[in-house]
Amino acid sequence: MPLHAYFVQAIFIVMGISLIVVVRLINKEGSSFLGKPTIGKAEFYTGKIALFTSWGLFIFKSADYPRTGYGVSPALSWIAVVLLAIASALLIFSFRALGKSLKVGLPREETTLQTGGMYRFSRNPLYISVFMICIGSCLYFPHPVNLVLALYGIFVHIRITLAEEKFLEKRFGDQWVEYKKRVRRFL
Repeated sequence: MPLHAYFVQAIFIVMGISLIVVVRLINKEGSSFLGKPTIGKAEFYTGKIALFTSWGLFIFKSADYPRTGYGVSPALSWIAVVLLAIASALLIFSFRALGKSLKVGLPREETTLQTGGMYRFSRNPLYISVFMICIGSCLYFPHPVNLVLALYGIFVHIRITLAEEKFLEKRFGDQWVEYKKRVRRFL
């Protein structure tokens, strides 16, 4: 197995452990990691499944590298790994900045508007990292199914972002409007 494949697996392990730690902290504080869908349930959940399947194909390609076909040059594989590493760091810092406000969907309980950490530079660093991981997956394993899954997942999550921002404006009013003026949606 090539060295870059070990890096892919290690990075996904670190991401998974980080998510488990954050979810345990959220649950320990009496909050729930699961919120309500921001858009239609079918689109919301199929978008999540598409993204995570694309990520799974990234891992699959790294684990079964010689037999999956759709080989890419080692240079492109390393570009994908670097993209994954940067995105993973951004994702972990985004988890930390959100703290107990981290939800899959809209929160059911009261939360505070998070504007510190990574959220000083982007209103959606978590989604930027998710999109970067999908792009890395497509570079690492450029199978047509992976491309379709990643594109659909990204499209749905852009719609989720827009719906979340409407929710945040209703919940936080002027505080959200001022934040929105200072910080861009993505980059």
